[in-house]
Amino acid sequence: MELLAPPKSMQLLDVGLETLHEQSFEWLNEIDFWRDEVAFFYSLLVEKTLKSVPINSRDTIENIENEILSISDGELDELQHAVEEHEKFLSHLLESNYDGEETYREKHRQLDYEFMNFKKRFKSLNKNVLSLLKQIKKT
Repeated sequence: MELLAPPKSMQLLDVGLETLHEQSFEWLNEIDFWRDEVAFFYSLLVEKTLKSVPINSRDTIENIENEILSISDGELDELQHAVEEHEKFLSHLLESNYDGEETYREKHRQLDYEFMNFKKRFKSLNKNVLSLLKQIKKT
């Protein structure tokens, strides 16, 4: 049987709303870090290494560049917007004593899943960039 969310996430959804709120702020901080990292990758690849890329690595750099553009052309904005809206919902929930905690927790579960998938993609991008740089260094 496959879990829909990692065990850590499932445990977090059983804790207080304050803990979920803290996790949302961690997500926003990580998104800010990813923005800086993507800008660095782009600068590194396009400005610094494009001239040095061996011909047999052109497809690799094109794939990396496409992934960087995909991430920076809206995916990070969409993820950040979703987390910010999630936080607004929590604020409304706490201020109005609205009985929507289960809805909030379900949305948090969905965001956690999206965040984990994005994190995996970003790690893969990071590995691809480092691998390409190693190839360039060898030549």
